[in-house]
Amino acid sequence: MKTSAKLVLALLAAVSCAAGAETYSSQADQARRDRNREEALAHYRAGNTTASQEAHSVAQSARHAGHKVAEESRHLGHEVAQGSRHAGHKVAVQARETTARTEAKFAPVEKKDPHGEAANPSGQKNTAANGPKP
Repeated sequence: MKTSAKLVLALLAAVSCAAGAETYSSQADQARRDRNREEALAHYRAGNTTASQEAHSVAQSARHAGHKVAEESRHLGHEVAQGSRHAGHKVAVQARETTARTEAKFAPVEKKDPHGEAANPSGQKNTAANGPKP
């Protein structure tokens, strides 16, 4: 029995060492997994933040370029409209000046009545062929 007691005792010691080693190994594995997970999350967040910042930067520059183009377009449109207004005004002024010169150059002509006779400013009837009677 002594041998069998030693054998049982040795077997129990081996099993308890194996159980302790397994527990230690499981805790070490879990700690390693936790560290790896935290490192992976940190790496993911750092990469995501960089990508997010780059996307924001690209969007910001696109908005800035759009605003710049719109501002230049408005400015150019304003200049064209101003030029058109100026040209239209200039043509209108020249037309008025031409009309005024023409009217000043030619005195108003007496208008004839619908029957083809000259206007009668005195209001007398014209019965004779050579003019009104007194």
